[in-house]
Amino acid sequence: MKLSATPILLGNEANAFDVDTDTSISPQNFVNLLDQHKALLLQGSEAVLTVQDFGKLVVGFQLTPYPYIGGAAPRRIIPVDAGKDIVFTANESPPDQPIPFHHELAQTPSPPEYVFFYCDHPAQEGGQTPLIDSTLVYRFAQENHPDFISKLRVHGARYIRTLPAEDDSTSPIGRSYQKAYNVDSHEQLESKLATEMVGASCAWLPDGSVRITTQAVPAIRLVGSHATNHVFQETFSNSIIAAYLGWQDVRNDRHDALRFGNMEKMDENVLESIAGFMERERIMYSWKKGDIIAINNMLVMHSRNPFVGERRVYASIWGPPASKTFPPKNGVAIGARPDAFFLPLEPADPLVFGFWKVSKETVAEVCYQAIAAGYRRLDCACDYGNEKEVGEGIARAIKDGLCARDDLFVTSKLWNTYHKPEHVPLAVSRTLEDLQLEYIDEYLIHFPISTEYVPIETKYPPEWTNTEGKMVIVANDMCATWKALEELYEKGLLKTIGVCNFSTQLLRQILSICRIRPSTLQIELHPHNSQEKLVRFARDAGMHVTAFSVFGASSYIELDMATQTDLLMQDKTICEIAQKKSKSPAQVLLRWAIQRNTNPLCKTSTTERMAENRNVFDFYLTGEEMRRINALNKNRRYNDPGAFCEPGMGTFCPIYE
Repeated sequence: MKLSATPILLGNEANAFDVDTDTSISPQNFVNLLDQHKALLLQGSEAVLTVQDFGKLVVGFQLTPYPYIGGAAPRRIIPVDAGKDIVFTANESPPDQPIPFHHELAQTPSPPEYVFFYCDHPAQEGGQTPLIDSTLVYRFAQENHPDFISKLRVHGARYIRTLPAEDDSTSPIGRSYQKAYNVDSHEQLESKLATEMVGASCAWLPDGSVRITTQAVPAIRLVGSHATNHVFQETFSNSIIAAYLGWQDVRNDRHDALRFGNMEKMDENVLESIAGFMERERIMYSWKKGDIIAINNMLVMHSRNPFVGERRVYASIWGPPASKTFPPKNGVAIGARPDAFFLPLEPADPLVFGFWKVSKETVAEVCYQAIAAGYRRLDCACDYGNEKEVGEGIARAIKDGLCARDDLFVTSKLWNTYHKPEHVPLAVSRTLEDLQLEYIDEYLIHFPISTEYVPIETKYPPEWTNTEGKMVIVANDMCATWKALEELYEKGLLKTIGVCNFSTQLLRQILSICRIRPSTLQIELHPHNSQEKLVRFARDAGMHVTAFSVFGASSYIELDMATQTDLLMQDKTICEIAQKKSKSPAQVLLRWAIQRNTNPLCKTSTTERMAENRNVFDFYLTGEEMRRINALNKNRRYNDPGAFCEPGMGTFCPIYE
């Protein structure tokens, strides 16, 4: 099926692109497209799409079926050949009544991930399906009503609605409780609420209707890793505005439809303010026969305008991809343990706090403050010379109750002098002692460079040279080093193992012999050195990618390895995008790294910058903005042993050529 796809949230700036469901829009590609664009208008390239095409299309995306339970609107099933009960009428509320913005079934504990609409017959007038980016709504509410958002985050929201015993077609929320909850009796409803919706309650009324107060459900959601994509966007993920504006009929008073999770009433002035923002910022599209709109329900709210004349718009709702991970491609699926592909990102936070070049005198306090600011992924290394002090900061944070050990994901690295298998346990033991830990969450080979062994008691950290001040490269089988790491993994000292600064060929070598697959590749990544092919290879191999030096030249100027003209923070493109987003250049660079499905590593010694660098989940970069930043690539490395080893230590040591 040949289609034209338009990123509808971009409005007049959107450019359509062609997709083919038989070739270019596989289930994995579809998930990637909806995570990137959030909502797509799909139109037939060769003919107007039919409802049968619609059914075939949604089934072909291989998503998990989602039963329509808990919704307020009356629905009718539309039969299609592709499957049973997968297409139904969109909200059949009276045409003169608008349907306010909402995430589909956000009043339930686990809303659907995808919503599809198909237009069989557009209205004579009106009837559009306005859309709005939920992250934009979150940011507006957070900046203008922070106390309200704080209460939602802490307590969640409860929804109160009276449902009739039979469908009421005169009401926009007239679906019967039997159909809404898929039950046949009072007893079944009470049992379902007690077992599946713990915390919800109901009260039966004399006319047979029932007043249901839901359990407290999340109203602010951070959409994190999805399938294999880094989304990481805060969303105003609820039906609060829909309930406040639209839950009105003979049984319901919209002013009594909402509570915080602690049963406190919500401020209607705030609700009016948020509703007004949605009205101003919405994107509207006028339906044409055969149109399909595909919506990522985690990221986008939809509504419906009043209309005149007959309007037939059908819907289909679905859960997550049926396959949690997609099979690796391009010959990189070598090595054992296929179940280790894309280990869950735990903690669920892509931001990594690093300690390179942080002084021993300040690093303990910096570590403590970073944990206090919310960082849970900490990047250390023997070579940084400050692991003992980092360990003091971690111990203090745990003692003071800022976190538990299990909340942290601590990375350290095997230095070049310890690559011989008999030396690997010595290096790990010293790092565990310095960090005051019983295990390391992630242990990486720092460089694919093996140098002469320097005993720990003689010089630690050993740095790049031996005791005579010379950098001496020695023969070593990197696969033997890897097998030594595997032994420590199996003893429980290392929870995951990986590599830094490796090329695709070195990765292939490890993948060809490993029993335990590398979980992570850490490499220098910034817009001047985007390494697109290497990132793709590692991702295809099921590895996480950590991006160091995401700010580019900033850390290297004082080392005379870069100049002021290299600064990305002053780049015209970065600054223009930052101004448009009302963000700093640093935040734009971190967001760019996240949207490339990498975990950006950042560091700072100030609590203000710690907070600023974490404030990157309330905006996103469009496809065009990502392309503009990607175009800055010039394969410029700043951390290159092939450049600094010979002038600094007299040894020619290229590793990237």
